[in-house]
Amino acid sequence: MTMWAGGALATPARIVSLNLCTDEYLLLTARPGQIASISRLGADRQESPLAARSHGLATNSGHLGDVLAQQPDLVLTMGASPQDHALAERLGVRLVALPYPQSPADVVRQVQQIAGLVGNPAAGAAFAQDVQSLTTTAPAQPIPALMLGGAGLAPAMGGLAAGWLRLAGLQQRQSGTVAMETLLADPPAILVINRYRPGQVSQPQAWTNHPALARLHSRRITTDGRAFLCGGAAMPAEIQRLRGALAQ
Repeated sequence: MTMWAGGALATPARIVSLNLCTDEYLLLTARPGQIASISRLGADRQESPLAARSHGLATNSGHLGDVLAQQPDLVLTMGASPQDHALAERLGVRLVALPYPQSPADVVRQVQQIAGLVGNPAAGAAFAQDVQSLTTTAPAQPIPALMLGGAGLAPAMGGLAAGWLRLAGLQQRQSGTVAMETLLADPPAILVINRYRPGQVSQPQAWTNHPALARLHSRRITTDGRAFLCGGAAMPAEIQRLRGALAQ
C-alpha cells in the first residue's frame, strides 16, 4: 500500500526507513546523501548483513511519529498499521508501506519499486538480474532438505524462505515446529541450520546446539539467519554462499 499527500512526486532527497526489511532495500538502492535515517535494527550487524553500509547514518526507533523532526520527503516501511497511515495522511507525509513478500519474485518487484522511488532504477535492474541468474542456474531437481531455526521451527514449504532455498538447490520438506524425536526418527538428507544471533544465550537457540543433532546421519550446513530474517535484499549473496557450501 502506498500513501502520500501534497505536491507533485519528485526524486526524494530525505528518505527514512522504519523497518529492518525496508532498511535493507534502501541501503541497497539509495544514492549517497539520500538516507535521512534507518531503523536501529538496520544498523545492527547482528540483525542485517547490510549493516556495514549504514556507517555514519542516523537511526530511528521505527515509529513514524519519532522521525517527523527529520523532515523526510519519503518514509518507507513494511506492514504499517492503520494508525501510521492515518497519521501520515493527516501530516502530509509521503508513506510507502510494502506488504510482506511471499516469494523471491515479490522481493525483486519490491527492490525495483524502491529503486524507482529513490531515482536509481539501475540498482533494481541489477538486483533483478542477480535473481534471474540464480533462477536460470538453479538445479532442475532440488535435494530434499530441512531448514530449522531456533526451537526447531521450520519455515513454510511454500513460503519465501523455501523459495530462496530452491534457488540454492534445496527443497524444504516440512514446515512448522519439528520435534526432536521426529527429526531423530526420520533425519533429512541435508539439515540446514538457520543461525540467528549465534552467540545469544536463549532456549530457542540452545535447541539448535542440542547434542542429538550432531549424531544425525545428515549432511549439515548453516545459513546466515540475518539474511533469512527478511528474506530480501541480502539473499542473492547468501544463496551463492549456500551453493558453494553444497558443492564442497
